[in-house]
Amino acid sequence: MTAPPARERRVPPPPRVRRVALPAAAGPLEGTVPGTTPALRLAVVGESTAAGHGAPTHETSMAGHLAHELGRATGRAVSWRVHGCGGATARVVARDLVPALADPAWAPTHVAVLIGVNDVQRTWRRGTFERDVLALLGAVAHRCPDARVVVSGLPDLRAIPALPRPIVPVLVAKARWMGATTRAAAVATGATYVPVDTLPLPADLISADGLHPSPAGYARWAAVLAPALIG
Repeated sequence: MTAPPARERRVPPPPRVRRVALPAAAGPLEGTVPGTTPALRLAVVGESTAAGHGAPTHETSMAGHLAHELGRATGRAVSWRVHGCGGATARVVARDLVPALADPAWAPTHVAVLIGVNDVQRTWRRGTFERDVLALLGAVAHRCPDARVVVSGLPDLRAIPALPRPIVPVLVAKARWMGATTRAAAVATGATYVPVDTLPLPADLISADGLHPSPAGYARWAAVLAPALIG
């Protein structure tokens, strides 16, 4: 009797490399940088970078660094608040976060809007993003009619390690037209668009998750946005 052929031994695939998932910054969602009064009021609104992912506290994320930049340039005290949500697209920011800016007891004098990384991965129709970003910046202008509003562009996506390498060229091309669309929406609503795609991103400016800025990265980014926010 012939023995049955030996079954081919299957070699299990290598374990998937799991990236570090970093939470939003810890601590209070508001604070104050000392200076002369009356204090300026800075609101940072947007996706996970507004929420401070990659930084241990909001003092070391965009809100804290931008408030210090604003305070140093003006000599004024700066009261800051964070309205951020990880994974939020422009549409979600407009719907869920912008309404909180309409606080009669704390009307922002300055607003920094951080969006785009989630849209570049999820929103594929140009018309959809055009409507969403225009609606977002229009909502900010409506809620904060007296505020100076700055909206950041996207960084150089080729320098973000966590993005899937095969589709990075597609995302980079997409980020270009999203930047042009955001700039046009800013002009239409009285905001200022600040491109940051030429900002160098060495490893020390990116957090352990390979996606969000480190505290040093937030500091460098804030220094680029600050001049437009100060005017």
